[in-house]
This record gives sequence, structure tokens and C-alpha cells, in this order.
Amino acid sequence: MPADSLPKQKTRKPLEHKFPAWGVDVFESHHADDWRMEMTQHDFLKVVFVLQGAGSYHTQADSTPCEHGDLIVVPIGQRHRLQDEEGKPMSLYVLSVRPSVCEVAAFQPTLLPSGLLRLNPLAASKVEGSIRRLLFEQTLEQPQSGAVVVSLALRLLTDLLRVSQKNLARGASKINGDRSDSLTRMRGYVDELDDHFFEATNLDEAAMGLGISRRRFTQLFRQVTGTSWLAYVRRLRVEHAQRLLEQTERTVLSIAFECGFEDLSTFYRAFKREVGESPNQWRTMKQSSK
Repeated sequence: MPADSLPKQKTRKPLEHKFPAWGVDVFESHHADDWRMEMTQHDFLKVVFVLQGAGSYHTQADSTPCEHGDLIVVPIGQRHRLQDEEGKPMSLYVLSVRPSVCEVAAFQPTLLPSGLLRLNPLAASKVEGSIRRLLFEQTLEQPQSGAVVVSLALRLLTDLLRVSQKNLARGASKINGDRSDSLTRMRGYVDELDDHFFEATNLDEAAMGLGISRRRFTQLFRQVTGTSWLAYVRRLRVEHAQRLLEQTERTVLSIAFECGFEDLSTFYRAFKREVGESPNQWRTMKQSSK
């Protein structure tokens, strides 16, 4: 029987956090129908991702419904508990990070949003993938596992911080709003492109990530941005290339790949189309004007 088809071991109460020496713990928890959790608090930061099922997140101040794809950030010292909806026991990924890890990295966990964050499908998929990678690295138990796990955990936390800061700038209290609204999901996707334009992807993969057809994706993307997906991504990549050409001494080839172009000729064509000059000509012009 394949591993993925094996029945998951279900728990009736919260699992115990067992921190390794490097201070990051991650585990997968599948609730039984009679799973129960009392109000509790921890001396570490906790991030919970809802894989399946539905329920609610409770603090002393309020209660918020949660479901598949939602993320819960539990600050250090926050009294809280989770409660499953009847007939829909939750399965969770739980990431816990000791304060010492954040201190060494000069990361302030108090800057993170707290409580439940409603992610769009693309953001939820990325978070789920990041935590799966953490689980994989943790189970390898190799000499470098601690360093890898800590770096991946900090990357996830900084990504959450970056997204939350963008939403605060827009006056939004939750990440990317209602997942059921295709237009809202597209706006969330466009916002995230600012930090992911350099990744190797295409229009079909982007549409699949949002769970809509290529045609519908194209329509919604143009409605939100006023242009096509290709033109928008190309502009972001070229703008980043301009910053690197002006502020660094990296070669044009390395800049092309860093910005997401698969080959130098494609980069040259895109750059000239957007700027009107070749990368080398533009860099020379900028240097001579200083």
C-alpha cells in the first residue's frame, strides 16, 4: 500500500511540542472526532495551517471560524485553543519557533500579524509547500538539518511579515480576503507577484494555482492590472533588472537569470522593449550621468 494511502494516526488531544536543539519544531496533527483542547499558552511562537476540516480559533477576547487553507499565528504568551466543528475534525500543520531563534536572526515576532489569516489559494499552496519541506528536512536528521530547518522557518515567517505589511498599507486586516471571490483571489495574486515575479512559471501554472481556467485567469488579470500577464511580469522583471544594473556590478548574464529570464537573448529583447535600449547601453548611460 502506498504511503499516501495509509490511514493517518488520529489524536484525541493536542500533541506535545518536542523542541530539538535548534529550537524549531514542526509536526502534522490529525484530530479524532472527540479531539479536545483546553485554553493554553506557550513561551514560543506558534503557526498553525489548516489542512482539512473546519473549526474555530479561540482567544480570551474572541472566536474566529477557520477552515482548509487558513493560517493561524499564535503570539508568544497568547492564551488560546482550537475547537473542531462537529463532523469536520481538523488536520493541521503546526510550526513552533523558540524566541532564541528569532533573537539570533534579529527577527521581531511581535511584528507578525496575530490570529487567523485567510489566505488565497496561491498563498495557501505556498505555505503548505513550505511546511511540507520543513517536515521533510526535519525527518532527515542529517548534520545540517538544524540549519536548514531554521532557515526555512525564518523564510516562512519573513514571507508572512512581508505580506501582512502590504495588507496594512492597503488598510486590510486579513491576508487577501475571501477565497470564494475570484476577483479578490486575483487581486491577492497580483499583490504577491511583486515578490515572486522572478520564479520560473507560466500563465497555465498561475491559472492552475488559483483553481480557474486559463481564459478566466486572463480576463481577471487584465481587469485588475489593465494588461496581460506576460506584459506585467516582464515589466516587473525589467524594473528589477534596472535596479541591479544601476546599484550593483553584477554581470548582465547573472542579472538576467536572477530576474527570471531563462536565457540572455530573451532578456535583451524584453529589456529593449521596455526601456528602449540594451542593458549595457542603459547601464553605461546611468554610470556616466553620476
